[in-house]
Amino acid sequence: MPFGFRAQIAKYSELKQEYEKLTSDLSKARQMVNDLPRLRAEYEELHRAWLLAKELLPEGREVASLLSKVTIAGQQSGVKFTLFKPGQPVDRQYYVEHPVEVGVVGGFHEVATFLSEIANLSRIVNVSKVKLVSYEKGKPEESVLAGFIASAYTLKKGVSDVPPNDKKK
Repeated sequence: MPFGFRAQIAKYSELKQEYEKLTSDLSKARQMVNDLPRLRAEYEELHRAWLLAKELLPEGREVASLLSKVTIAGQQSGVKFTLFKPGQPVDRQYYVEHPVEVGVVGGFHEVATFLSEIANLSRIVNVSKVKLVSYEKGKPEESVLAGFIASAYTLKKGVSDVPPNDKKK
């Protein structure tokens, strides 16, 4: 054995470990680079979905017109409103929920048509807590009393076109 071999063995093992770590890091980086086109495509798809969702959420000043569209849909469907009571807005992370307690009376098919019209609005309106009850106090064509909560949504002020994690891109 050469005289400096024992002195250099510690340095050799240290360099070998560093080489293996750098090789592993390089391999991971190459995998990421190879995966970059897929990740970019996924990002673009998520960004398009974000923009679509943002478009479906009206701004605060549009809520009144949206609620008037719900009223028009009810009138066109042939139901009569028995209750239209806006609730307190509920603050969420990216949006604000505006619940409205709605009561209508009409025939079963008219009530179903009304709910279908709400579902087909150009903006997001969620119908929950639906209760259908037989109604015998009115005209024969008014056989169903329906109560539900219609929730309209607005985008929070200050939410940009870019999702929060992507602002640096």
